[in-house]
Parts: sequence; structure tokens; C-alpha cells
Amino acid sequence: MRLLRLAVEVQRWDLAAHTIVLAAATTLKNGDKPDAKSKSKEKRWRPKGQPKR
Repeated sequence: MRLLRLAVEVQRWDLAAHTIVLAAATTLKNGDKPDAKSKSKEKRWRPKGQPKR
């Protein structure tokens, strides 16, 4: 949410509002998981013996 912080600091309320709406839409699209996109598949724990996809 660096963009939101920057928008508030420079008092760009339209940009702040759009950032909030974008974050809400992304959260709903990802099935109500706020940071679903930020976790890469490579860093997830996987039991031994299972190959990488």
C-alpha cells in the first residue's frame, strides 16, 4: 500500500480513493485472501518427495 501512503502525503484524494477501490477489488477477486497474490508458489512449503510444478 505504498501508493496509498504516497497519495495521502501529496493529498491526491482521487488517487487514494482509486487505490482503495483497487485493493478491495483485488481482495474480492482472490477469494477474500488479502495477500494471496504476494506469496509465490516457489516459497510455499511442500512435503518431501513431491516435485516442483
